[in-house]
Amino acid sequence: MSKTKTIPFFIFLLIFIQCKKNDPQENILNAPENWRSEVIEFPLDFATSLHYSGTEHIRFAPGWGEEGANDYFSYVFLWEIDQNPMLSSKKIESEIEIYFDGLMNTVTQMNQKPLKKVPRSKAFFEKVNDSIYIGKILTYDAFTTKKEISLNSIIEYKFCNQQDRHLVLFNISPQTLEHPIWKKMKNVTIDLDCK
Repeated sequence: MSKTKTIPFFIFLLIFIQCKKNDPQENILNAPENWRSEVIEFPLDFATSLHYSGTEHIRFAPGWGEEGANDYFSYVFLWEIDQNPMLSSKKIESEIEIYFDGLMNTVTQMNQKPLKKVPRSKAFFEKVNDSIYIGKILTYDAFTTKKEISLNSIIEYKFCNQQDRHLVLFNISPQTLEHPIWKKMKNVTIDLDCK
């Protein structure tokens, strides 16, 4: 290979490697293509007091931001974290309140006419077994309605031995647990080798 052919090849290779490094992390939540995807690294900018390292993977139902849609404010998110979250009903309640208070206050501050005070979030959870918690979150929708909202939630925890990661999966919707959206959210799966 001549020098004139080698140099452009190495420049291309360097650019390709740099682009791969800057690629956003792939979302490991499998969902239909019309479910918007987001991946955020811990610590979360809006909830820095959640002391985890890892990644939050999010999938939003198509009508997530549309008031009146059957899947309004329905979404699934996964904390793929290094630390054991040592879950309990009380810990989940505390961390969910921190999460939603931080998120809604951050979004509200970006609005043109921010509220002086965003209503505080309140969470109530019950342990079903060692890996499942069911509860309710009373919070504020700073994204769409600018009103208080009541969300139902199912949280599942598991440890992934192969990846040495703790997985906390959140299914959230204002719809009752009998609504078809819950079946759709249940079909959002984690694409990770955890046999």
